[in-house]
Amino acid sequence: MDHHTLTLLQINLLFILMFFTAYFLRKLQIPPIISFLLIGFLAKLWLPHESTKPLELFKEAGIILLFFFIGLEYSFERLKNMVSIWKPGVVDLLFNFFPIFGLSLLFGFDPVTSLIIAGVFYPSSTSIVAKLLMDFKRLASPEAELLIGILIFEDLVSIILLSVLIPMTEFGALEPKTLPVSLVKIVLVLVVFYLIYTYLLPRIQGWLDRASEDENFVFLMLGSVLAVGLAFKGVGLSEALGAFLLGVLIPETRVMENIEHHLSAFKELSIGVFFFFFAYESELVLPENLLFVALIIVLGVVLKIVSTYIAAYFYGMKRKARLRTSLSFVPRGEFSVIIASLDPAVKLISIPFIFATALIGSFLFVIAPKVADKVYPPKKKPPRKKVPKELSLSPSS
Repeated sequence: MDHHTLTLLQINLLFILMFFTAYFLRKLQIPPIISFLLIGFLAKLWLPHESTKPLELFKEAGIILLFFFIGLEYSFERLKNMVSIWKPGVVDLLFNFFPIFGLSLLFGFDPVTSLIIAGVFYPSSTSIVAKLLMDFKRLASPEAELLIGILIFEDLVSIILLSVLIPMTEFGALEPKTLPVSLVKIVLVLVVFYLIYTYLLPRIQGWLDRASEDENFVFLMLGSVLAVGLAFKGVGLSEALGAFLLGVLIPETRVMENIEHHLSAFKELSIGVFFFFFAYESELVLPENLLFVALIIVLGVVLKIVSTYIAAYFYGMKRKARLRTSLSFVPRGEFSVIIASLDPAVKLISIPFIFATALIGSFLFVIAPKVADKVYPPKKKPPRKKVPKELSLSPSS
């Protein structure tokens, strides 16, 4: 068997293994992200690095397509109307970013590494939480709107954070000019995309609708999404920001439906391969500072529960709904993986943290309604008073 055929066979077996692992672990309520990470670790034992080179395109495309699809869920109008969620979002940020940044500094990490660790710690997993809400039929519950709102807030903060962290990691230190230059670039990009949305898009919307019906439209969209993402990366900004903004531009018409139809399968494949590579390219060694890892795992659960409870209070929820909500927001996932991939040293710390919070968080989500009912049991209805028979009979005429 020649080398090329062997490589293809190994990749085919890898994809089949990824499917069955995700399929069976899902029966145990374990998120797919965990299964892809597990396969990444196992593949180090039998899959040579040369055989994974054909998958490099999917690894690059994973982040870009993920953020493009996140952008499809929003529009500029919807982003402007997120006023009601700012208080819960700020509470979530204050509790889950700044304390871990300070803790990392205390443990001797440099400022850039501390920012990356805080970025890993901060956001809950959009894919895990949204999937659990659907699987357990809680999309119509009072907490669903708040959780989705905070997820949106976290998505936006994480995208901006990535755009700031990428140039910082290139310098390896907090350069005085890095932060203001990155912020200026982000503002300029937002202005350009808003002008395109306001003036250019209405003129070509009709053509886009017609073109999207063509079966070859997938080539245009996939090429455009990847080109925009890589262009942003080339100018020192996050490819995630470019892909997200391009998704925001797409009008909610036939174009969006056709894009989702054509690209969703490629997105799922690319994201799975990205998570696989995150584990496959990680060293199988214990982190040096086990105390720090244990501490952030405990804080990752506790601070999310406390901050989400307080956020639900500001949102106007009752005590029982606040408790149920707070136990449903612990899992970390795709954003934590993406931010951790910026620094190999942080990956060693992040892997046990992501595993632990994803598994513990999924378990807490499942038991949250039962715990809330136990702590705040439903009020028993008073027994109905029996009406005497003679009173219940109508008087005879």
